[in-house]
Amino acid sequence: MTSLAFRAPVQVKTSDAIHDINSVREALVFLNHWPKGRRGPIYSCAVRSCNAAIAKQMTTEQARQAFVGFARIAGVLAISDFSPLAGADQKLSVSGRSP
Repeated sequence: MTSLAFRAPVQVKTSDAIHDINSVREALVFLNHWPKGRRGPIYSCAVRSCNAAIAKQMTTEQARQAFVGFARIAGVLAISDFSPLAGADQKLSVSGRSP
């Protein structure tokens, strides 16, 4: 059985606490409790991504990134989350050399 656990938890904040979301299933639980009036295309993308990961049509990391994107845009991401795959910590000048 494939693990649906995230390599690193996604921390989201609610009105009363910060919660660690540790897996695709926990992300879906959080999304299912999201207010219906605040659901939009980014929410739908995150839900579809989590369901695709459960169906093995997408990786757990891809579903995690969709959930992080949702949390960031919804304003509930507790801390900044940079994927090491994106190289967010590397900056290159126009010449392609490190500064």
